[in-house]
Amino acid sequence: MLAALVLLVGSSLAIGMGVGTAVMPNVSAGGVSLAGLDRDAAAQRLAERLSSLSAGAATVVVDGDEFVVPFADLGRRHDADAMLDAAFAVGRSGNPLTDGIARLRLLANPTSLPVVVHAFDEPALEAVTAQLVRHIGEHPTEAAVVRSGTAFEVREGAEGRRLQAEQVRTALAAAAATTDPADVRIELAAVAVPPVVGTELATTAAEAARAVVADLDITVPGAVDGDEPIQLSADTIAGWVSFGTVGDAPYAMRIDQDAVAATVAGMVGAVNRDAVDARITVAGSGLGGVVPGQTGRALDTEASTDGLLGALAGRGQGTPVSSLALAVDETEPNLTTAEAEAALPQMQMVSSWTTTYVPGDGNGYGANISIPAHDLDGYNLAPGEWFSFWGGIGPVTVERGYQYGGAIINGRSVAQGALAGGICSTSTTLFNAAMRFGLEIGARTAHYYYIDRYPTGLDATVAIVDSSVVDMTFRNDTAHPIVIRGYGTPGKVTFQIWSVPNGRTVALSDPVVTNRRSAIETTQVDPSLAPGSARRVEYPHDGFQATVNRTVYGPDGGVLHQNTWFSDYRTVNGITLVGPTAAAPEPPAEEAGDPAGDAAVGDPPDDPPDDPPGDEGG
Repeated sequence: MLAALVLLVGSSLAIGMGVGTAVMPNVSAGGVSLAGLDRDAAAQRLAERLSSLSAGAATVVVDGDEFVVPFADLGRRHDADAMLDAAFAVGRSGNPLTDGIARLRLLANPTSLPVVVHAFDEPALEAVTAQLVRHIGEHPTEAAVVRSGTAFEVREGAEGRRLQAEQVRTALAAAAATTDPADVRIELAAVAVPPVVGTELATTAAEAARAVVADLDITVPGAVDGDEPIQLSADTIAGWVSFGTVGDAPYAMRIDQDAVAATVAGMVGAVNRDAVDARITVAGSGLGGVVPGQTGRALDTEASTDGLLGALAGRGQGTPVSSLALAVDETEPNLTTAEAEAALPQMQMVSSWTTTYVPGDGNGYGANISIPAHDLDGYNLAPGEWFSFWGGIGPVTVERGYQYGGAIINGRSVAQGALAGGICSTSTTLFNAAMRFGLEIGARTAHYYYIDRYPTGLDATVAIVDSSVVDMTFRNDTAHPIVIRGYGTPGKVTFQIWSVPNGRTVALSDPVVTNRRSAIETTQVDPSLAPGSARRVEYPHDGFQATVNRTVYGPDGGVLHQNTWFSDYRTVNGITLVGPTAAAPEPPAEEAGDPAGDAAVGDPPDDPPDDPPGDEGG
C-alpha cells in the first residue's frame, strides 16, 4: 500500500509538472476542450466555439400587442469566468491524495463541465421591465362634465391597463436563464384600471346640474306694489356650478357657496327698508284720514344664503323649486295703520297757543314766522317719538320765501342780521302748546333779552350758527299719536296739539322774578346824520331773572314731569343816534345795565328784534 501510495503521488506530481498552470488533460467546458490551455487561451477558445446567447430575443405579448426584447438588452451571455474557474479547479483542490486520484482518473475518464449562463444584468433587467411597464401601461380616461352656458355635456371615461412589474421581471428572467440561444415568446395579461370618475358618475352629476340650473323667482316677505321683483337667471346659477369631490363622493355637482353669499348680500339694497309710520292727515280746521304705514324689513343674509343653497340642493336631488322666499326681519312702525285708525275717531284738539306780533323787516314781514308754521301743519308724532324744531321744518332758504330779519348779535339787535330772523315766534308758540299739554320737554333756551309778547320765562329761541345748533325739542310720551296743526297769518301764529285726551293736568307756577336791572336810554353822535336829526337803533330792555315751575299729573294724580325753567334775561340799553350840533353834548354815562358798545348802523326796526345770533336764527 505504501508503494502504491508513493506511485500515486509520484504520478500526480508528474502530471502536474507536465501541465503546469494550464487546464488538466481531458477537461472540457460546454463541449469545448480546454486541456493544456492557459486562462487567456481557454477564454479565447470558449468565445470562438460557443454559440452566442445574446443574439436571440424574447417577444412579450400583451393583449395581442407584441413587444420584442433583445437578449442583448438584458446582458444575457456565457459566464466564461465561471466556466474557466471550474475548469482550472479540476485536479487542484490542494489535497495531494485527492488531486492525485483526480488527475489519474482524468487519464481514463475525461471531465466535461456544463455551460454556465449569465442570464441578465440586474440593472438592465430592471430598466427593460420599467420600460415595458410604461409602454404597456395606459392611464384611465376620467369622465367629466363640460359646461357650455347653461348646457352640461358628459365626456365619457375609459378603462386603462397596467402590467405588474414583478410579473414582467419574473417572466423575462426565466426566459433568459437558459442555454438555448433560440428566441422565446412570453404571454402576459395586463390588469384593467378603472377610472376614478366613471361615465355613470359623471352622468349623475350632469343630471343634477341640469336640474339646478333654471330661473328662480325670489320673493320678499312684505312686498308691496312698486317693489322690484328679484329673479335669479339660469345663467347666474350656472356660473355657480362646478364639479369635483363632495364629501366621500369622488365626483359630484358643487355650488360655489361664496358666490351665492355674495349674490344674496347684493340684494340688501333692494330688500331693506325702514318702517314707515302711519300718518293722520289734516283737513280744513281738523283732521282727515289715515295714510297707511308699512313695516320695515332687513334681509337676513345668512339665513337667506342657507335657504338658497338648500333650494338648489333640493333641485339637484329631484325636488322642483321654482321660487324661494328670502328670510327677512320685520319691524313694526311706531304707529301702525290699525293704531292710527283706532285713534283717529277719538282725537281732538287738546292744547293750543297763539302769539301775536307786528309784521316788519325784523321778521320778513311775517314770512319767517308763517313759513315754518305751514311746514309743521299736519306733522305727526308717534308714541315715544321725539320732535325737533329744526328737523321738523323744511329747508330755511331764500328760495322758499325766507328773508333776512333781525337777530341779536353780541348782545345787540342787528336788523337783517340773520336769515329767517323772527322764526323764534314760531318755536316759542309751539313750545307753549306742547308744554301746556303736559308733554316731556327736551331742549329749551330763553332769548338774550325779554320780549314782552311771550309769557315770562316760557319763551324758546332757536338758532343755527355754523356747527352750533340751538333747538327746541319735546317727546310724545303718551300712548296715542299726536298731530300738530300750524296756522300763520301776518301778525299771528297759532299751534294746536291734536290727540286722544289722556287725563293729564298741568300746573304752572307764576314766574318768580329776581335780580331786576333797569335799562337806560343813551344817545350817541353820528356825524353822518343831518344836524338836529335822530334815529333809534336799539330799544331798552330791562334785565331780570325768571323761574317757572311746571308739574304734570297723570289721571291717577301721580306726578309725570317736574320742570324748573330758569331764564336770565340780559339788560339792553336803548340807543338813539343824533346828528352833530354846534354844541353837541357828550353822550351821558351809563348808570345801569350793560355797556352800550359800538354804535349800530341801519334803519331802526319797526319791532324790536327778538332772536339770538345765527345764520338761520330766531
